[in-house]
Amino acid sequence: MADIPVYLVAGFLDAGKTNFINGILEDGFARQDPTLLLCCEEGEEEYEKNALDNVTVITIEDEEDLKCSYLKELEKEYHPKQVLIEYNGMWQLKTLYDNMPENWAVYQEFMFADATTFLTYNANMRGLVVDKLSGCELVVFNRFTKDMDKMAFHKIVRGISRRPDIAYEYTNGDVEYDEIEDPLP
Repeated sequence: MADIPVYLVAGFLDAGKTNFINGILEDGFARQDPTLLLCCEEGEEEYEKNALDNVTVITIEDEEDLKCSYLKELEKEYHPKQVLIEYNGMWQLKTLYDNMPENWAVYQEFMFADATTFLTYNANMRGLVVDKLSGCELVVFNRFTKDMDKMAFHKIVRGISRRPDIAYEYTNGDVEYDEIEDPLP
């Protein structure tokens, strides 16, 4: 049985996960392949109905419901060629990884964070921040403003992982990638 690619979008409430998913769906992410979209939290934004052709949306409200047997049932019923997951920021990623069917393979992992609240999350819920940053390939700090100190965000990310690219999305929509050089040891 061939692997089913999983695209994981993690982050905290009101971090821009749904907007990102809407954007990639509108750009044709699911146009060719039947896609299973697992929504593990319901925020203020909704999925764009016109972008949901070829997409089956399943809401998982409780972390305890994220069981391998349930995910296999969904696979059997909907026959997805890919899975997109909007993951609840208050749930540990270990729950997902421990319960994914063997033929599901995470192809990309993203983390989204509201720059206006991220430092507070890091100060008060460090374990959840570490959990989300440890395996991601890209972290996007949205709602970033010119007066914010990039170095504070950079240090937190690099203190956890050197792997992810870091993007700062400004309130006007401009995106700037982190180019801060880390000192050599």
